[in-house]
Amino acid sequence: MVINSKHKNALLTLQNAGLSKTSQRIAVLNILLKATKPLNVSAIRQSLENKANIDKVTIYRILSLFRQRGIIREIASAGGANYFEMVTLEKPLHPHFSCRNCGEFTCLEPLSFTRASELILSKDDYSIDHIEINISGLCSDCRTSAKTKISLYK
Repeated sequence: MVINSKHKNALLTLQNAGLSKTSQRIAVLNILLKATKPLNVSAIRQSLENKANIDKVTIYRILSLFRQRGIIREIASAGGANYFEMVTLEKPLHPHFSCRNCGEFTCLEPLSFTRASELILSKDDYSIDHIEINISGLCSDCRTSAKTKISLYK
């Protein structure tokens, strides 16, 4: 299920996915709808602190249900944490970058796979369910910080 993010409405999204409109699902979905980058469970819990009393297990169950219904996508980072973002028409499948130092996790511009369909279609025995590209390294802040530390020791 791909939604049009111009119409970010939690109730309508749940209705279109055939899900009950519980206050807990609405609270979690509203956080994901407003997010400007993928969020991990800790960030979702922190955002929920003042809005709803939802335990960690319930958050995981809600996220799992949303993923199964195609409302969100789950992205595994190089550090082992899973992040979640909305699946929208305006946000097609795209790569992500995670900083190995500070843990910052950001979206990158979608890549154009000009030969992807050619490669996939040439293999009769392939059935592709999932494509994910994650890049890890140092973000610009951590890279600058590392350079500053090195120059101080010279």
